Amino acid sequence: MVTFHLGSAKYQAPASWKEVTVKQYARIKRDWEPDKDVADRDYFKLLKILINDNSATRLEKNIDNDLTLMSILGWVITEEERFARELPLWLKIGRQTVLVPRDPKELSIGQNIHLRREIEKAKVMEECIGSAVAIYMQPIIDGKKFNFARAMELKAEIDEMPAYLIYPIGFFLLRRVSRYGMRPVPRWHLAIINLTRRLALMSPGWLRSIVLRVLTIFT
Repeated sequence: MVTFHLGSAKYQAPASWKEVTVKQYARIKRDWEPDKDVADRDYFKLLKILINDNSATRLEKNIDNDLTLMSILGWVITEEERFARELPLWLKIGRQTVLVPRDPKELSIGQNIHLRREIEKAKVMEECIGSAVAIYMQPIIDGKKFNFARAMELKAEIDEMPAYLIYPIGFFLLRRVSRYGMRPVPRWHLAIINLTRRLALMSPGWLRSIVLRVLTIFT
C-alpha cells in the first residue's frame, strides 16, 4: 500500500493489482469510464475508488498534481492485470478454511436462482464476483442450508478480500452457472410467448396454426 496526503487528509491506496479488493475491482470495471481509452480516463476518479472516498477533494489540474497521481496510480498502466487461472482447492474466509465447490450443477436451485438474479441486476459481470462466491460458499462455511441473507453478510466480508484470490473462484462459478439449466428469459420474450399463446386459443384453426409456428420460433 502507498500512503499519501490530499490536503490535510491522510490516505492509503493499493500499490499493485494484488492489493485491490473485490469491491474496488468491481467499481473499477463498472465506474471508471470503461467506454473511454485508458489514456483518456479520469485518474482522480480512479483514485477515489481506490481510497474508498467519493468525497475526496479533487486536485487542481496542473503538471505537479498529474505527476502525483501518476506516482500513486502508475501501476494501473504498467502492471499487467493478471489473476490466477487455476481454481484453488481451498479458500480461507476469516478464520475458516473451506473447500471450493467444483461443480455448480450439484448446488441448490435457490443458489442458482439468486445468483442469476444478481447477474441480471449487474452492469458488468465483475460486480457479481463477490456475490457468486458468497452464495456458493455460505452453506459450506456455516454447515447449514442455503440462506441468502446470510450469504450477503459473507459477501460484505468477501468484498474486502484481495480480488486476485477471489476472482478465479467467482468467475469459475459465474461461467459454469450460465452454462447449466434454464437461462433467464428477457421480459419482451416472455411477453411475446404469452401473447401468442392467448391468440392461439382465441383464433380460428387456420390462424392458430400460424400463431403456433411463431410460438415455436420464439420458444
